[in-house]
Amino acid sequence: MAKSSYQKQSDDEALILDLVRLGLHEDTNSIRQLSRRLLRQRKVARSEAFRESLGQLLLRAPEDALRGTAVRSVPVEEESLMPLLEVERNPAAESPLFEPATQIMLDQLIDARLQAASLLDAGIDPPRTVLLTGAPGVGKTMTARHLAVALDLPLMTVELAALMSSFLGKTGQNLRRVLDHARATPCLLFLDEFDAVAKSRDDATDTGELKRLVNLLLLELDRWPISGLLVAATNHPQLLDPAVERRFDVSIDLDLPGLEQRCAILTRAIARIRHGDTPSPSVIDACALAFDGESGSFLERAVADAARMAVLEDTSLSQALAAIAMRRLDASDLDSRERRAAFAATANEQLGMTQREIADLLDISHPTVGKLIKEWRERTPS
Repeated sequence: MAKSSYQKQSDDEALILDLVRLGLHEDTNSIRQLSRRLLRQRKVARSEAFRESLGQLLLRAPEDALRGTAVRSVPVEEESLMPLLEVERNPAAESPLFEPATQIMLDQLIDARLQAASLLDAGIDPPRTVLLTGAPGVGKTMTARHLAVALDLPLMTVELAALMSSFLGKTGQNLRRVLDHARATPCLLFLDEFDAVAKSRDDATDTGELKRLVNLLLLELDRWPISGLLVAATNHPQLLDPAVERRFDVSIDLDLPGLEQRCAILTRAIARIRHGDTPSPSVIDACALAFDGESGSFLERAVADAARMAVLEDTSLSQALAAIAMRRLDASDLDSRERRAAFAATANEQLGMTQREIADLLDISHPTVGKLIKEWRERTPS
């Protein structure tokens, strides 16, 4: 393999060239300032080659902008040079599968944004800021991506690791640069783990930085432009400062999927698998019952795990998925007759367990297992 022309360069030097090449520089002046600092501190391995490469890349930067790269490129953290934002100009996303009430709220939000001109003509502001709450894995990131696609907006996601700094005042400066950049371009700005920067100001351990961050967010939420949409997400809404939470135009709590949604999520995930059989609706229904209380993300992983198991152990996808579903069940979970019936039928049909083995596992009599299996087969004759 041919050696890279940048192989002998320092990490900082190579990163600057990569940022310029990819169009991730904030502006040419900031790149030149960073480059001068490296040259002055003698952190550049081959100064002449670096100067020449940098000059050529900067000259090509306007051409990159004409090809669709933002004229105001992504800001970077000053010390680490890590980008503070990840930008997707044409994000791809599947539609989230939510409970009907949640889906209605999401559809209303999209409709209000698409008909913003009509709302403004009527003297009504369209929603500009959205707060998504819910347990891990319920689809907050998927929802943000779906909104960006539905509204035809580039998706800008804050890189929290680069944003947060141990240096006093730096986190606030980074947040200010992120917000200024996103406000200047119509986009969907996604702030995940929002409680990290909008925590309650009553925190006794705060040194003053937290209050400054919250005050900055209060100001930005009030004046966020109509041209863009700010979407924040948190698993811990109870940690948010009350004043910040009240500033959002729309707040949507994403619940764990119900039975119908779990069936739909499993069915969609299974449709992506190109190995072996397709589990019957009966198996999917039984697994959905077994996965009661689990998130959509968990269900996606369960199907992926089952697919790997089916390939590695040379078994059917139905058997692998049923095995995973049954591992999730324990005595305390099997508290309803419907779930017991689903469990018993799946164990008997897909894993070949005898009624006596199932009875021992469920701690019930084996004639009762036979009745449960019969009930389930009558309910789902397929």
